[in-house]
Amino acid sequence: MLLFVSCSQTSSVDESVDVTTTTVLNEQIIDDEEPDLYVMLMWHQHQPYYPKDDDGNFSKPWVRLHATKDYLDMVEMVQDFEDLKVTFNLTPTLMNQLNELSNGSKDIYWIHTEVKGSELSELQKKFLRDRFFDINSRTINTYPRYVELRNLRQNSDQWTSQDYIDLQVLFNLGWTDPKYLSTEPLNKIVEKGSNFSEEDKKIILNIHKEIIDQVIPEHLDAYNKNYIELTTTPFAHPILPLIHNSDLGKIGDSTSKFPKNNFSFQDDAIFHVKKGKEVFFENFGFYPNGMWPAEGAVAQEVLQYFNNEDISWIATGQNPLEKSLDVKIQRWVGGVASKPELLYRPWKTILSNGETVSVFFRDNYLSDKMFGYSEKRSDLSVEEFENTILKLRDKTTDLDFIPVVSIIADGENFWENYSNDGIDFLNGMYDILTKYDWLETITPSDYLEMHEESLKTIDKLYPASWFQPHFATWIGENDENQAWDYLYQTRIDFEDAKQSQKISNEQIEQAYEYLLLAEGSDWFWWYGDDQDSYVDEYFDEAFRTLLSNVYIELNIEIPEYLRNPITNS
Repeated sequence: MLLFVSCSQTSSVDESVDVTTTTVLNEQIIDDEEPDLYVMLMWHQHQPYYPKDDDGNFSKPWVRLHATKDYLDMVEMVQDFEDLKVTFNLTPTLMNQLNELSNGSKDIYWIHTEVKGSELSELQKKFLRDRFFDINSRTINTYPRYVELRNLRQNSDQWTSQDYIDLQVLFNLGWTDPKYLSTEPLNKIVEKGSNFSEEDKKIILNIHKEIIDQVIPEHLDAYNKNYIELTTTPFAHPILPLIHNSDLGKIGDSTSKFPKNNFSFQDDAIFHVKKGKEVFFENFGFYPNGMWPAEGAVAQEVLQYFNNEDISWIATGQNPLEKSLDVKIQRWVGGVASKPELLYRPWKTILSNGETVSVFFRDNYLSDKMFGYSEKRSDLSVEEFENTILKLRDKTTDLDFIPVVSIIADGENFWENYSNDGIDFLNGMYDILTKYDWLETITPSDYLEMHEESLKTIDKLYPASWFQPHFATWIGENDENQAWDYLYQTRIDFEDAKQSQKISNEQIEQAYEYLLLAEGSDWFWWYGDDQDSYVDEYFDEAFRTLLSNVYIELNIEIPEYLRNPITNS
């Protein structure tokens, strides 16, 4: 029921005037009914741990540059919409690196920006020409001077010191959110267009540092103001079922060859969840209610690890639901699921101890559209999104429960594909999500607080990820299998060294952290032919560096095979 509370305004009115036509009413709409439809929107913010060079600088700049372009702006934007509720998932490896940057660490792109244009070595010049075009072409095209430099890229002999200064400035401007570029002092630098100064570089980098420093505090502030729910992921973003037992990968992928050694270290899986929760507490001062398992990788066998840490809910993709229930969810015209009674609700899984873990299942169509919408003008994409939401309501009115549509997507990896870095689209989408009285955005914890008793049960959660009914992206190809065997051997050597009692507790702790980081999903994602980063060699080297660091901490000679690339071996 919608109640209209009338508040008459008193005014000095001539008695001869018809007050029925001049009295102004302020109507406050009070909704004492639940909505027809919930939308649970989750942004997943993640970066793998990028190993440092010999000088202690991060080998890649993506934590800093996604902070300056995405992480801060996205949480600030949510707070412009009073009735909007959004969930932000920040991974431990991201938070740790943000903190290191706040405490004085830098990345090598930062270091190369600081070098004066007149003092660049030939190697530094080559690095700039090679790497300072690591940015979306759409962004480059917005700066005429950047286009000039791109055209000049192959003619290294023609570059002047000013060219390099301009490139240093434009790269860092291009990775800064338009919101910050439109305000002083950055707007003055943008207006120059070219012929930038060394001082301009200092200003930009100082502002980058200021933005980084605000990312975690701003998320906490938004949480305290009840705009968002904050969640996290097991520590190093591992494919948790494969850490528990890599043979779980065979269930949905029976045709692939698997590593020689079965990787099964349940203590590691347990610790990833525990440490992820601890890193979260260190940053926010409270523990999360829920987690997004890395890549939405789930299995019944790992649910107890979440329950042990009082994680009441997790989220994953549509594939685990379909396989668990042995159904296929098709799509009607407009993208609405053919079985809304199954997809548009969380389910609970019952553990051996009788306790439960609730699971939210991602609407693959709408979630994947967060990338696909970039192909259209923002206003047309917003219109398409609204039409889908309207169709969702129409197709779910007969359900005997209030459906919740889970939209879960990366929060940083595709906004540069949009015009204006996605700002126009996001504002339009948020406007749609807050303009209808029958529609309400909700966080998982809030939904469960109101509706947990009505959840249905899944007997056994099938091992699968957010976009595949198996784990074939991370295991099964030759390079992937070799990496798993290297990881297995390092894990065995670590355990032997630990049992020998010849090394200190501090060494054991540091070696173990390197090992956990090597168990992260990101390295295995880029091995093999199913995914291509165009810099696979870097991820291969990063993975082997982490394993090598385990041996260094244990005072053990690094195995020779770790010095040789896995990629294309």
